[in-house]
Amino acid sequence: MKIAAICHQNLVYHTIQKIFNPFKTRLMKVILKCFLIQLVLLSSSSLYAQVGIGTTTPDPSSLLDLSSTSEGFLMPRLTTLQRDGIVSPAEGLMIYNTTSNDGQLNIGTPSLPNWNGVKELEKPTLNSVVLGNNINTTSTNSLLVPGMTLSSTPGTYLALFNAQVTTLFSSDQGVIDLDVIYQDLIAITATNTSHALVFGNGENLPPGIYDVTGAISIAGTLTLDGGGDTDSVFIIRGSGAFTTGAGATVNLINGASSNNIFWMSQESLSTAANTTLKGTLVSPAGAIALGAGTDLEGRIFTKLGALSIGAGSILSQPAGDSYIDLRILSAFAMFSANGAVSDDATSTINGNVGTALGALTILGTHNGEQYPAGTTSNNLTTATYCIYQNGTEVANSSRAIKSSNSQISLLAMFTTLTAGETIEVRWKVDTGEATINDRSFSLIRFGL
Repeated sequence: MKIAAICHQNLVYHTIQKIFNPFKTRLMKVILKCFLIQLVLLSSSSLYAQVGIGTTTPDPSSLLDLSSTSEGFLMPRLTTLQRDGIVSPAEGLMIYNTTSNDGQLNIGTPSLPNWNGVKELEKPTLNSVVLGNNINTTSTNSLLVPGMTLSSTPGTYLALFNAQVTTLFSSDQGVIDLDVIYQDLIAITATNTSHALVFGNGENLPPGIYDVTGAISIAGTLTLDGGGDTDSVFIIRGSGAFTTGAGATVNLINGASSNNIFWMSQESLSTAANTTLKGTLVSPAGAIALGAGTDLEGRIFTKLGALSIGAGSILSQPAGDSYIDLRILSAFAMFSANGAVSDDATSTINGNVGTALGALTILGTHNGEQYPAGTTSNNLTTATYCIYQNGTEVANSSRAIKSSNSQISLLAMFTTLTAGETIEVRWKVDTGEATINDRSFSLIRFGL
């Protein structure tokens, strides 16, 4: 019985094997196919996903997200020669240029690459020189303006040159320029303001154009308040004579400058003893006299009349530019187009003095030039100023200036200035002599 049972079990087992073996083979094939399909799908999906190095959560906007707190990204390092050897560099291609020590990005096209650096400007961005002494030239060939030479680090620069032109004096030119000064002052009408005949007595006066009918006078203390504006202007014009009381004082505050203050009268102008005054006194037809002990920081000009300053008086021409272009008379403290000019042996004058018709008598201390009636100059000339780069004139940088002009200004731009290059200002004259002062030359870098 046991042998029969065992034989029966073997028969059943082999029968089952014969029945299910084909299904087993088929099942394995199905499982393998499913596995391969999933593997392919997974691989295809990963080709289009974000890749993170140093992070398990790359930014969804990036194809490659590099993250580290101790290491950086190192781009290909090429010399300029190697960079220029790249065939058709793609727009947006990045390299590190070992020649210029700068990361660079091609913002051009493959056929016309334009490698843009990322390095910031290095300081300084301004290189300048300022000198104030008088200099002159008689050269008909372009020579260096003394002191006006600069060099700087590589980059893109703007070069600026400014100077005050000083000319040799001519009596005829003085008459012409004085008339222009007067006409310019009369023509100004902006911010016209009325005022009483008397100024001062503790008054604080704001900038403006003040027209007064009658004789102007200053009493006590008058304060001219610029209101914080260094270009503030005060013009006081009267139809009658101008006078000051003894000991009258004019003070300047908050940017007010004697260069931009003008006292005008259609008649005479005079100061009493010990007056302290600021500004230029101008008359078209009257004499101007400074009383004993007067201290005037300004000028006295008349078209028709005599000029005189009393004992112990001090007259000082202001430094710097004026609101009104004073032309050839900018360096003068006293000038009359038709009258005598004189001082006292105990007085002091700082600035040039002259007359076109009348006697010139200067006895006291005088710091400046004296130009008697009939002064002429054969040196009124045309001077040419230009900017040079490494000994070569920069195109379109030259300016020809008549000697009667008061200022010279030059400008030039350099887009490829390299280390060690020399930028300078040169000048020459056609004939005669040119003189300048208060000159400045600057190189301003605004790009690499």
